[in-house]
Amino acid sequence: MRRATATRCALAAAVHAALAGGVPHAAEAARWDFNPYAEVSAGYIHNIELNPNNLPHSDDWVGAAEAGLTANYSGQRLLGAARYSWRGVNYLQQNQWDSSYNNLAASGRAIAVQNLFYVDANVFYRQALIDPAGSPNLGGYFQPGNIQDSWGWSVRPVLHRDFGYTTLSAYYNYGEVNFQNESPTSQDSTNKSAYASLATSDPDVLFSWKLFYRSDRTEYTNFLPYRYDQTGAELGYAVNSSLRLIGEYGLETDLTQSASNGGLDSPYWSAGFVYEPNGRNRVEARAGERFWGDSYYFSLRHVARFLEFTALYSETPTTNAARRVAAPEGPPDQVPPPTDFPDFEDQRLEPFLLRSADLSVAAVGQLTTVRLSYGGDNREYLYTGRTQQQRLTRLSVDRDLSAHSSARVWYTRRRWTEDPGRDTLDNILSASYRRDLGRDLTGTVETAYQIRSEDDRENADGWWIGVRLRKDF
Repeated sequence: MRRATATRCALAAAVHAALAGGVPHAAEAARWDFNPYAEVSAGYIHNIELNPNNLPHSDDWVGAAEAGLTANYSGQRLLGAARYSWRGVNYLQQNQWDSSYNNLAASGRAIAVQNLFYVDANVFYRQALIDPAGSPNLGGYFQPGNIQDSWGWSVRPVLHRDFGYTTLSAYYNYGEVNFQNESPTSQDSTNKSAYASLATSDPDVLFSWKLFYRSDRTEYTNFLPYRYDQTGAELGYAVNSSLRLIGEYGLETDLTQSASNGGLDSPYWSAGFVYEPNGRNRVEARAGERFWGDSYYFSLRHVARFLEFTALYSETPTTNAARRVAAPEGPPDQVPPPTDFPDFEDQRLEPFLLRSADLSVAAVGQLTTVRLSYGGDNREYLYTGRTQQQRLTRLSVDRDLSAHSSARVWYTRRRWTEDPGRDTLDNILSASYRRDLGRDLTGTVETAYQIRSEDDRENADGWWIGVRLRKDF
């Protein structure tokens, strides 16, 4: 864990004192954590455009500067976190690719009434791929013209009350997504969702039950709206302390008949089990029938001394806009930092059925950490029948070489397939060496090599080598 510097401690203390002076007693239990940083990098890049080998390409020296801040706040009635970074990239000769980027991810929770009512909010500003088949790459140096700014926000009041035997949960979520340049495939949108449930409170009770209702809506500037409704009842029976049988039955919108009107016109069901012998191991599996046909769900978690393993498969109807304003995973004071390249999400407006599979394995040793992850998304668009597949595999090895240096090697493989459409495959091999140069000052040497294959075109390859200097305050 990075140690706090005197500057950072002084900044946190000053803000804490200001809050304490303005709101007496409100800041007594509050905790602030500020982590500003600045970074510069320089290097050489081959084939900026990632053009096939039979086409002209550009090589150039490139420099970049970055500054950012992470901030976390924790109080009795307010929790929040923010991650912000600004990055400017300058090419020595190919000035048409000069650009600057802003990334912001922030979320917060205001507790209005303890154990009853709170409000969640989040906001983002980041880059999105214009061509969804565009490739990810280290630092976003390749194909810099394939991204545009996007931003959005959402607010979600939540009612949650445990009455002892029964728990009531309800929320309403409103969010907006905006793009730098609207187009027939990327338009500004508003997203609304509502959920309410009444369920048994004790997860270990012999017979468990839950009643719920949900509704999701997406509206665009100039496109058909989307609405999906669902209501159901879930029953559970504990065979023993580790195994519970579960079944669910309800009604939902048949989106193959209409994706704009909503309604509860199609019955569905599922049955399965939950096996949880302890806090380190859990398996849940379900099978059933939905409006699109057979449906499956599977979840697995295993945690051992040096190994962490998770697997998930799910199927759900949704829209790209709704996924972009979904609440961040985890507590609001642990917002993940912006990624170093744009997100992979398509911006297409048409609703789709998402079949998603995720697998993650991590072996954590004293000096070496090995991580392998796989993500597979299958999208079947409801209006046109177009199908889309993404397969993303990452393998990384991190090694501490000494108390002040470390090395990392990682491999990324992404395949993007559309039918009818395109078939694009990217393979990226990257490596870096990091060393502490002084108090909160680090230096990094990095390199990356990328090969791109697309349909019947010749392969394209590019590489990057550079140095990076970072100062944390």
